[in-house]
Amino acid sequence: MSSLIWWRLMVMVTLQVLTTTSATRTVLTPEVNPGCGEKETDARMDCDEPWLIHVTANGKNDSIHHLWGTHGAPSFLVVTTALNTTMTVNWTELEVPSKASVTFDKDPVHVFGFSIPNLILFNDVHDTGIFDNSSQRYVVPMTDFTWEVNMVSNDSDHEVGASIQTKTFRGTSLPNETKISVQLTAFGEDGRSTLLPHLLTTPDSAQMDMILDHLDLNLTSDDNKLYVEDEGPGDISGFANARWAMDLVIFSSEEIIDGEEGIQLSARKSLDDENTPGVFHLYEVMTSLARNGQQGGYMQWRPVSYLSSDRDVNVATNPNINSSFTLLKEISQPLKESLSYAVFGDELVGKRTTAKSVVSFGLTNDNFYLANNYTTWTVALGHGTPPDETFSTLVIAIIAVGVSIPVLMFLIGGTVIVSRKCRRSSQPLIQD
Repeated sequence: MSSLIWWRLMVMVTLQVLTTTSATRTVLTPEVNPGCGEKETDARMDCDEPWLIHVTANGKNDSIHHLWGTHGAPSFLVVTTALNTTMTVNWTELEVPSKASVTFDKDPVHVFGFSIPNLILFNDVHDTGIFDNSSQRYVVPMTDFTWEVNMVSNDSDHEVGASIQTKTFRGTSLPNETKISVQLTAFGEDGRSTLLPHLLTTPDSAQMDMILDHLDLNLTSDDNKLYVEDEGPGDISGFANARWAMDLVIFSSEEIIDGEEGIQLSARKSLDDENTPGVFHLYEVMTSLARNGQQGGYMQWRPVSYLSSDRDVNVATNPNINSSFTLLKEISQPLKESLSYAVFGDELVGKRTTAKSVVSFGLTNDNFYLANNYTTWTVALGHGTPPDETFSTLVIAIIAVGVSIPVLMFLIGGTVIVSRKCRRSSQPLIQD
């Protein structure tokens, strides 16, 4: 039995080595607002704001276009096209805003992504960490913020990124410590992100890491004061048990099929916590095509939100997503000004597969948002099906050694016993 386990482990190691060699993509340097300001009609545009960050990842047979934008509702898209497909941006129409102001000269094979149209500050009086419709709340449209690009990185041919953060809130400059920051990365090979919670990467994926940092804003008055001076030490805008949540709109180019839930959430246990200490679960959102093993779209994340910049699991809480997805019924103003509307237009409602939900951040007895003034959410999104968690080669080798030692001891012990019996049986009987 033990030898059978040993051989199975050896097969797992072999498969692990073989599967680490897969197709890769060459990821090009991010373009920030490509073509913005080149025409006289673009004169009104603020081309420093990250309306559109474009990353192309070229493979052998097709291209992935990662589109990231924060105007209106921050939006993050994965667009799969044929090779040598050109993207065109009508900047005048994008500023209006107008539908289909971002187009491709060849129809995309598939489009998937998500937008965050609103933040929600809610009073969690029952200390559950979960937002529900009965919660006291303030809805903060993402149009209340303006953004700026901090950095664009080109680490290698297989990984590039961009860092963006909020600049103003309702027309007032934000203090340095008060911000929403987003780190975006596009990948061109299989592996893991170097950033905790070390999500899996594929040549067809990207990652969004969002941080709500010292976001104790004044939402109770119409003046331009960012903070309310007479609030209690644990209050944000009058809420003693304040937590943050966000509206989430997920969309796909797959058409709606009557009677079928196009986008679904699932949770599964992972094999170990080697890469994300203390976290054994994995959450996934998949389109219908992805669930059927075809070239759809997906989101994948670990249920952990860190509450400090050192990302210690001992100082962490949960991202809680409402699994009761609903179809998008109308296009709000933040969505209409977003990159998702620029690509899909009015087809976001009624024709294309969409899902609307809320993600809230919190866990019973974590002392609410102001205890740490810091919350993260890290999500992978990509084309195809989500990558599977497997034991690393190191873990498999350790298990193999652990199993091999008892097997070896059993064989040695058995050999010694048999040899002794053989020696005894070969000795002549002593007779008087």
